[in-house]
Amino acid sequence: MDEALIQEVFRRTDDHRSFKPGEAIFREGEPGSQMFILVQGIVEVQVGNSIIGAFEPIEIFGEMAVIDAGPRSASVIAKTDCKLIAVNQSRFLFLIQQKPQLAIHIMSMLVERIRWMNSNTASLPQVEPTPANPGPASGTAAAPTPGPNTPVA
Repeated sequence: MDEALIQEVFRRTDDHRSFKPGEAIFREGEPGSQMFILVQGIVEVQVGNSIIGAFEPIEIFGEMAVIDAGPRSASVIAKTDCKLIAVNQSRFLFLIQQKPQLAIHIMSMLVERIRWMNSNTASLPQVEPTPANPGPASGTAAAPTPGPNTPVA
């Protein structure tokens, strides 16, 4: 986390929001239109009924909402009293034009989170493809199981 960059970019904002312990900042599945910078406190990230992580200051979360219009992929709940800065898409686009390093920082953060999720889901049991579960691309058949006469590349 490039804390100095985040503080420099967001130091002039007055859009602070406060949340009490147990209060939802947003819920999984909801439409999103803002990302948040955690200035004070601790939040927990939940997917389904599982807590998958927590953030402390100075951390950005909810960033996918300013990049695309899909639903929230997780819930974020205040664990302690929290102070956040909300950033909508138009402000985000303005900020990355003014400070392109912010876009690089957010892309790096997204990659780090994807890699973390991949490493934590790699140990989950694998599901064998079936007609009801055709594999990676919907509607495609699973690769044939190699047999004794299958050529090796």
